[in-house]
Amino acid sequence: MKKTGVSVLPFRPYVYNKKIVDIKDVVAPPYDVITEEMQNELYGKSDFNIVRLEFGKEFENDTEKENKYYRADGIFKDWIDTGALELEPEDSIYIYTQRFYINNVPHERIGFLSLFLLPETQNNKSIYGHETTLSKPKEDRFKLVNATKANFSPIFSVFEDKNSAVLEILKKSIRDGIAVLLYDFNDEKNIKNVLYRLSDKDSIKFIRDEMKEKSVYIADGHHRFETYMNFRDYVKEQGITGINADSCLMYFAPSNQEGLVILPTHRGITGKSIEPEAFLDGIKEDFDYKEVSFADILKENKKSGKNGVSFGFAHNSGRGFILSFKKNSGGSDDNPLKTLDVSILEAYVLKKALNITQNEIDAQRYLVYEKDAEKALEKVKNGGLEAVFFMNPASIEDVIKIASLNLRMPQKSTYFYPKIITGLTINSLKI
Repeated sequence: MKKTGVSVLPFRPYVYNKKIVDIKDVVAPPYDVITEEMQNELYGKSDFNIVRLEFGKEFENDTEKENKYYRADGIFKDWIDTGALELEPEDSIYIYTQRFYINNVPHERIGFLSLFLLPETQNNKSIYGHETTLSKPKEDRFKLVNATKANFSPIFSVFEDKNSAVLEILKKSIRDGIAVLLYDFNDEKNIKNVLYRLSDKDSIKFIRDEMKEKSVYIADGHHRFETYMNFRDYVKEQGITGINADSCLMYFAPSNQEGLVILPTHRGITGKSIEPEAFLDGIKEDFDYKEVSFADILKENKKSGKNGVSFGFAHNSGRGFILSFKKNSGGSDDNPLKTLDVSILEAYVLKKALNITQNEIDAQRYLVYEKDAEKALEKVKNGGLEAVFFMNPASIEDVIKIASLNLRMPQKSTYFYPKIITGLTINSLKI
């Protein structure tokens, strides 16, 4: 049977007019990581910051017909009319590189932005997700796309490029000057973001042909993908004309590159008292453990994680431990979810040892998710957290394997770093 692959479509997006705006002042992180404080900072950076479209402010006197979604539509039209946004000259794909440091080690991730032709159903062989979605974010994203008829931020996907054919054509297009430089700037985290326009028809055809033989896996943007599927179906059901909702904006990154980095999300505990000796006694059936200093806990956990599942456990009494999972403890099971670090932590530590229920995990009753290990450790030291469990990252192989089986990882299992910048290209759905 012929493989159902990915349909990549070149497109003519709206981009910011560099004669009117400074690009670094008008882009933003993805909406789901923007705090109220960050939102205010982005508003203050520029009257043209993309946050006003993607994640606008709410006001007390908002109504069904006057709210942040319809304000976004009006602002979007104004920016087009005033020339702050301009339509690109021809159908293209956009090569996007990000250069960044982790622990002072340089990395570069390369991928491309284009449109992705949505499959007929969510159960298909062209795209897979790995995270469970929630109804509230999908309702929010649906209202935005329905009001504005546009994609302001891309879904982040990865794909297996085992022969490196796509990776090499992207690099060659930059190296040989086939791709035209559009933006080159450092963001607030000092990540170097570079965007190129690739209009060469032969190069685009090569990439499209290669992608037809592949599947893609959602790294970030599960809520947006399901929203765009729902919106596509809504447009068809309602017989709405003048809208092309059959595709959506997507970023595609080859998985076989060193710059594709997944960071862990650590689990802080708050509002639940933990007595270290009783806790250690409760886990000894499933874990070996050794005491370490706070200064060494992150390094030792990373080292231990190379040999199996392990967690760093820092308690606000000042004591730290490395918890090493006994490999035979969970028995044998073909379900790869059960061997994930986050799954083992939930099953044997949170639920079994700390008596936290699944409903409480889902509601984040005792859990605080921390991306910055040093900040999490500082919170333990100053009493802001009762304890923290330091995680090791999931591998891209785990993500692809689990997604391919149509399974879903626990919340906050993966943190692909860095995030994709919002505002580099805007896909209007209006025909």
